Amino acid sequence: MSTSPANMHDWEFERESARDAEIKQAIAERIRELEQSSGHSEDAQEFMGDVLSAIDDSGILSEKFHCYLFKLWQTRNAQDEEEKKKMARAAQVLANTIAPIMRDIVSSDIHKEFGA
Repeated sequence: MSTSPANMHDWEFERESARDAEIKQAIAERIRELEQSSGHSEDAQEFMGDVLSAIDDSGILSEKFHCYLFKLWQTRNAQDEEEKKKMARAAQVLANTIAPIMRDIVSSDIHKEFGA
């Protein structure tokens, strides 16, 4: 067996690294597509249904989500700066609640597609 640097290359590691990069790219592309979609497609509606089901399945997240959804509704006609700040805060909390679940669902779907 030759001890040249070409024979010491870890081809399996390289294949796994390339696959991991491909999976990460696929996840990023899927999330980008969701960000750019209008939300009217059946896929987008089904996806949001899955996200909301995941929130509903978690008691604590469900309470938090409903609380801030109500706060957002309460400030829907915000006129002064204080009300607008409350509305922005509620929207941010809702987005922060939804985003990790969306990423988990997309990541899981992509991993299933790649058989990883």
